[in-house]
Amino acid sequence: MPADSRHGEVSDLPHYGEHFPFLPWSTTTKLRVAWVFTRRLRAELGWGRFIGFWLRLPVAAIPAVRSYRAGFSLMGRNFGVLAEMEWILLVIIYHDLAARSGKDRAYRFAKEAIQDGSRFMMNEFYQADELARFDDPFEAFWSYHKAMFADDPNYPNELIDEGDLKTMIVHQCRNCQVAALTVPELAALGCDHDITGYRAIQDKVGMEFRRPVTLAKDGQPCRFMFYRQGTVPDDIAIH
Repeated sequence: MPADSRHGEVSDLPHYGEHFPFLPWSTTTKLRVAWVFTRRLRAELGWGRFIGFWLRLPVAAIPAVRSYRAGFSLMGRNFGVLAEMEWILLVIIYHDLAARSGKDRAYRFAKEAIQDGSRFMMNEFYQADELARFDDPFEAFWSYHKAMFADDPNYPNELIDEGDLKTMIVHQCRNCQVAALTVPELAALGCDHDITGYRAIQDKVGMEFRRPVTLAKDGQPCRFMFYRQGTVPDDIAIH
């Protein structure tokens, strides 16, 4: 494993080997995530409708929970109560915006909010500031990634190391299963999160991310491809 005089082994880092999303977030990061969604929702609705939305929320939550109980429960069992509550809120926001402005605009809101948050959330997931201190941050990143996703029941996968190209092929996605039981259109939000999230940490860990296909967008196993910076071909897309 990559090492340096400060850290020793990647496995010495806190949360090493815990499955995604273990969320080792500071209070500041949690508040930033909440602020991203709040700020965007206020901009989308305007102050009057924004205040009205929060006043109506307790009433709106009752039919949502009844209609999508199975999907919300699946989210809670696999990712925890906090993730379940966040998904309930996102579904309610999506339906509210879709009724007002159409599904395309509702999805765009969710996508842009998720991607805003991903730019700092991914740094927390991977402890990228710490990985950047290793002699070979790219190998350190891959070691941390492998430990995070190895034998993960939410994302059954295979991990392939080809030197300057590291690949994770995900054969099933719990996000897609939750979305199928709630709002299928939201299945691709995780894909959109990854696009901006991995880009945000790539310079710190010496990595470039590509993913030509995903389960949510293409119906094919997700192919996460992590290249050492400077080695990625020009013709590999990011979905």
